Amino acid sequence: MKRRRFLQVAGASVGSVLLGSRISVEASGGTDCRPNILFIMSDDHASQAIGCYRLRLSAHARTPHIDRIAAEGAILRNCFCTNSICVPSRASILTGQYSHINGAKTLAGRLDPRADNVAKHLQAAGYETAIIGKWHLRDQPAGFDYYNVLHGQGRYHNPILYETGADWQQGGKVHQGHSTDVITDLALDWLRGGRDRGKPFVLMCHFKAVHEPFYSHDRYRHLYADRDLPEPEDLRWPESPRGKRFEGWPLEILAQRFQKNPNQYAPPKLDVTGLDAEGIRRATYQKLMKDYLRAVAGIDDNVGRLLAWLDETGQAEDTVVIYTADQGYFLGEHNLFDKRFMLEESLRMPFLVRYPREIAPGTSLDEIVLNIDFAELFLDYAGAAVPADMQGRSFRANLAGHTPSHWRDAMYYHYWTHQKERPSHYGIRTDRYKLIYYYGLIRLGREPQAYWELYDLQTDPREQTNQYDNPQYSATIADLKRRLRHLRTEYNDTADPLLAS
Repeated sequence: MKRRRFLQVAGASVGSVLLGSRISVEASGGTDCRPNILFIMSDDHASQAIGCYRLRLSAHARTPHIDRIAAEGAILRNCFCTNSICVPSRASILTGQYSHINGAKTLAGRLDPRADNVAKHLQAAGYETAIIGKWHLRDQPAGFDYYNVLHGQGRYHNPILYETGADWQQGGKVHQGHSTDVITDLALDWLRGGRDRGKPFVLMCHFKAVHEPFYSHDRYRHLYADRDLPEPEDLRWPESPRGKRFEGWPLEILAQRFQKNPNQYAPPKLDVTGLDAEGIRRATYQKLMKDYLRAVAGIDDNVGRLLAWLDETGQAEDTVVIYTADQGYFLGEHNLFDKRFMLEESLRMPFLVRYPREIAPGTSLDEIVLNIDFAELFLDYAGAAVPADMQGRSFRANLAGHTPSHWRDAMYYHYWTHQKERPSHYGIRTDRYKLIYYYGLIRLGREPQAYWELYDLQTDPREQTNQYDNPQYSATIADLKRRLRHLRTEYNDTADPLLAS
């Protein structure tokens, strides 16, 4: 990690680093010494489509403002979600719990307003709390002094948002414009005048973008018009990974959606006239990537607006700024789109954080961090106690250059939805190996030995070959299964009889 410069300048112990930072609450005379927290989250923004990650598409992603957060703070290289689908991931972020504990296992899940969440604890700790943008957890937000949110997915253009004080079912208001711009406008309005300036704030600004159907504002439609974007090497393979157990959603499904008549705000539909099967797949990929990256550009420009406000008001030094997404996303890798699976592109979350008083510019964190750790990080910065039923762990010390001993060296994943193309599964990922058990295939009548996948991330980082049937890995598999059973017990995820392995 790039921490040497920070440690030389700071010359401080863990305690003085984490307890000695002091700020004030704006120019209103407040004396609270805790940082503000600006938590920016997009939907389905994959790490490989962010410049600073330097992954497959990073050189083509226009993300200078998001990259700035990493340059002035830290980039997490191994941040993972515990259930790669929107509702469950958002619930885990707010509760610090796995899906089977907080109850939001699938897209049909919900977060009961009576249930505990991190916003309630931040509120009790004296923070002014707000959430603006995508909520996606069905019931009315709880624990927030202010909210102005979309119901469900919402819509990209002229979105309807539901504000504190209005009827939760009938009180929506139409806002003119593209949702990414609208959500940022509302966030800036709250920052400028809609809050108690005598308190530190927590603002969760959640964009609808870059969720399918990837609609951008018209001002971005010229981007990438003069080029083709690079294809993943396995885009046109007959099967990737080789020996895979799952099916997934291939680009052919997306091609069908792209050929439908779009509404007035949509990009032009996909024209496949005269193309063979391979040509359709390649054309679908190009449309996916261009539409996707245009929507990403809109996110980045609006992140820039939020950062500019912090600069203009002199609060950049005193605010923890985080940029993340609710999970990863397949962008043609393995000839797939969407998420849900435990493969890297879906599992991996981007996470960039800046806090000048503690985090050295250019820090790169390699430890395994999970979305169930986010709530504990917020509470750590707020100086609030972590509830005993939260299952994650704050990584504030890691960011400051003092990784605690016995930090996790493996993570546990569980996707709960039973579907033919996307079967339920769970697994373990270490720094080198990934073992996945597709227990949902039991419902399809397959033989038990056909449930497993093993990937060696050292020799096969793109996960192109399932090694489970390779006898050279038999000892490794036995050890991983043992560790997997231990993690299931540790996280109290042993109740479902279908899970027995």
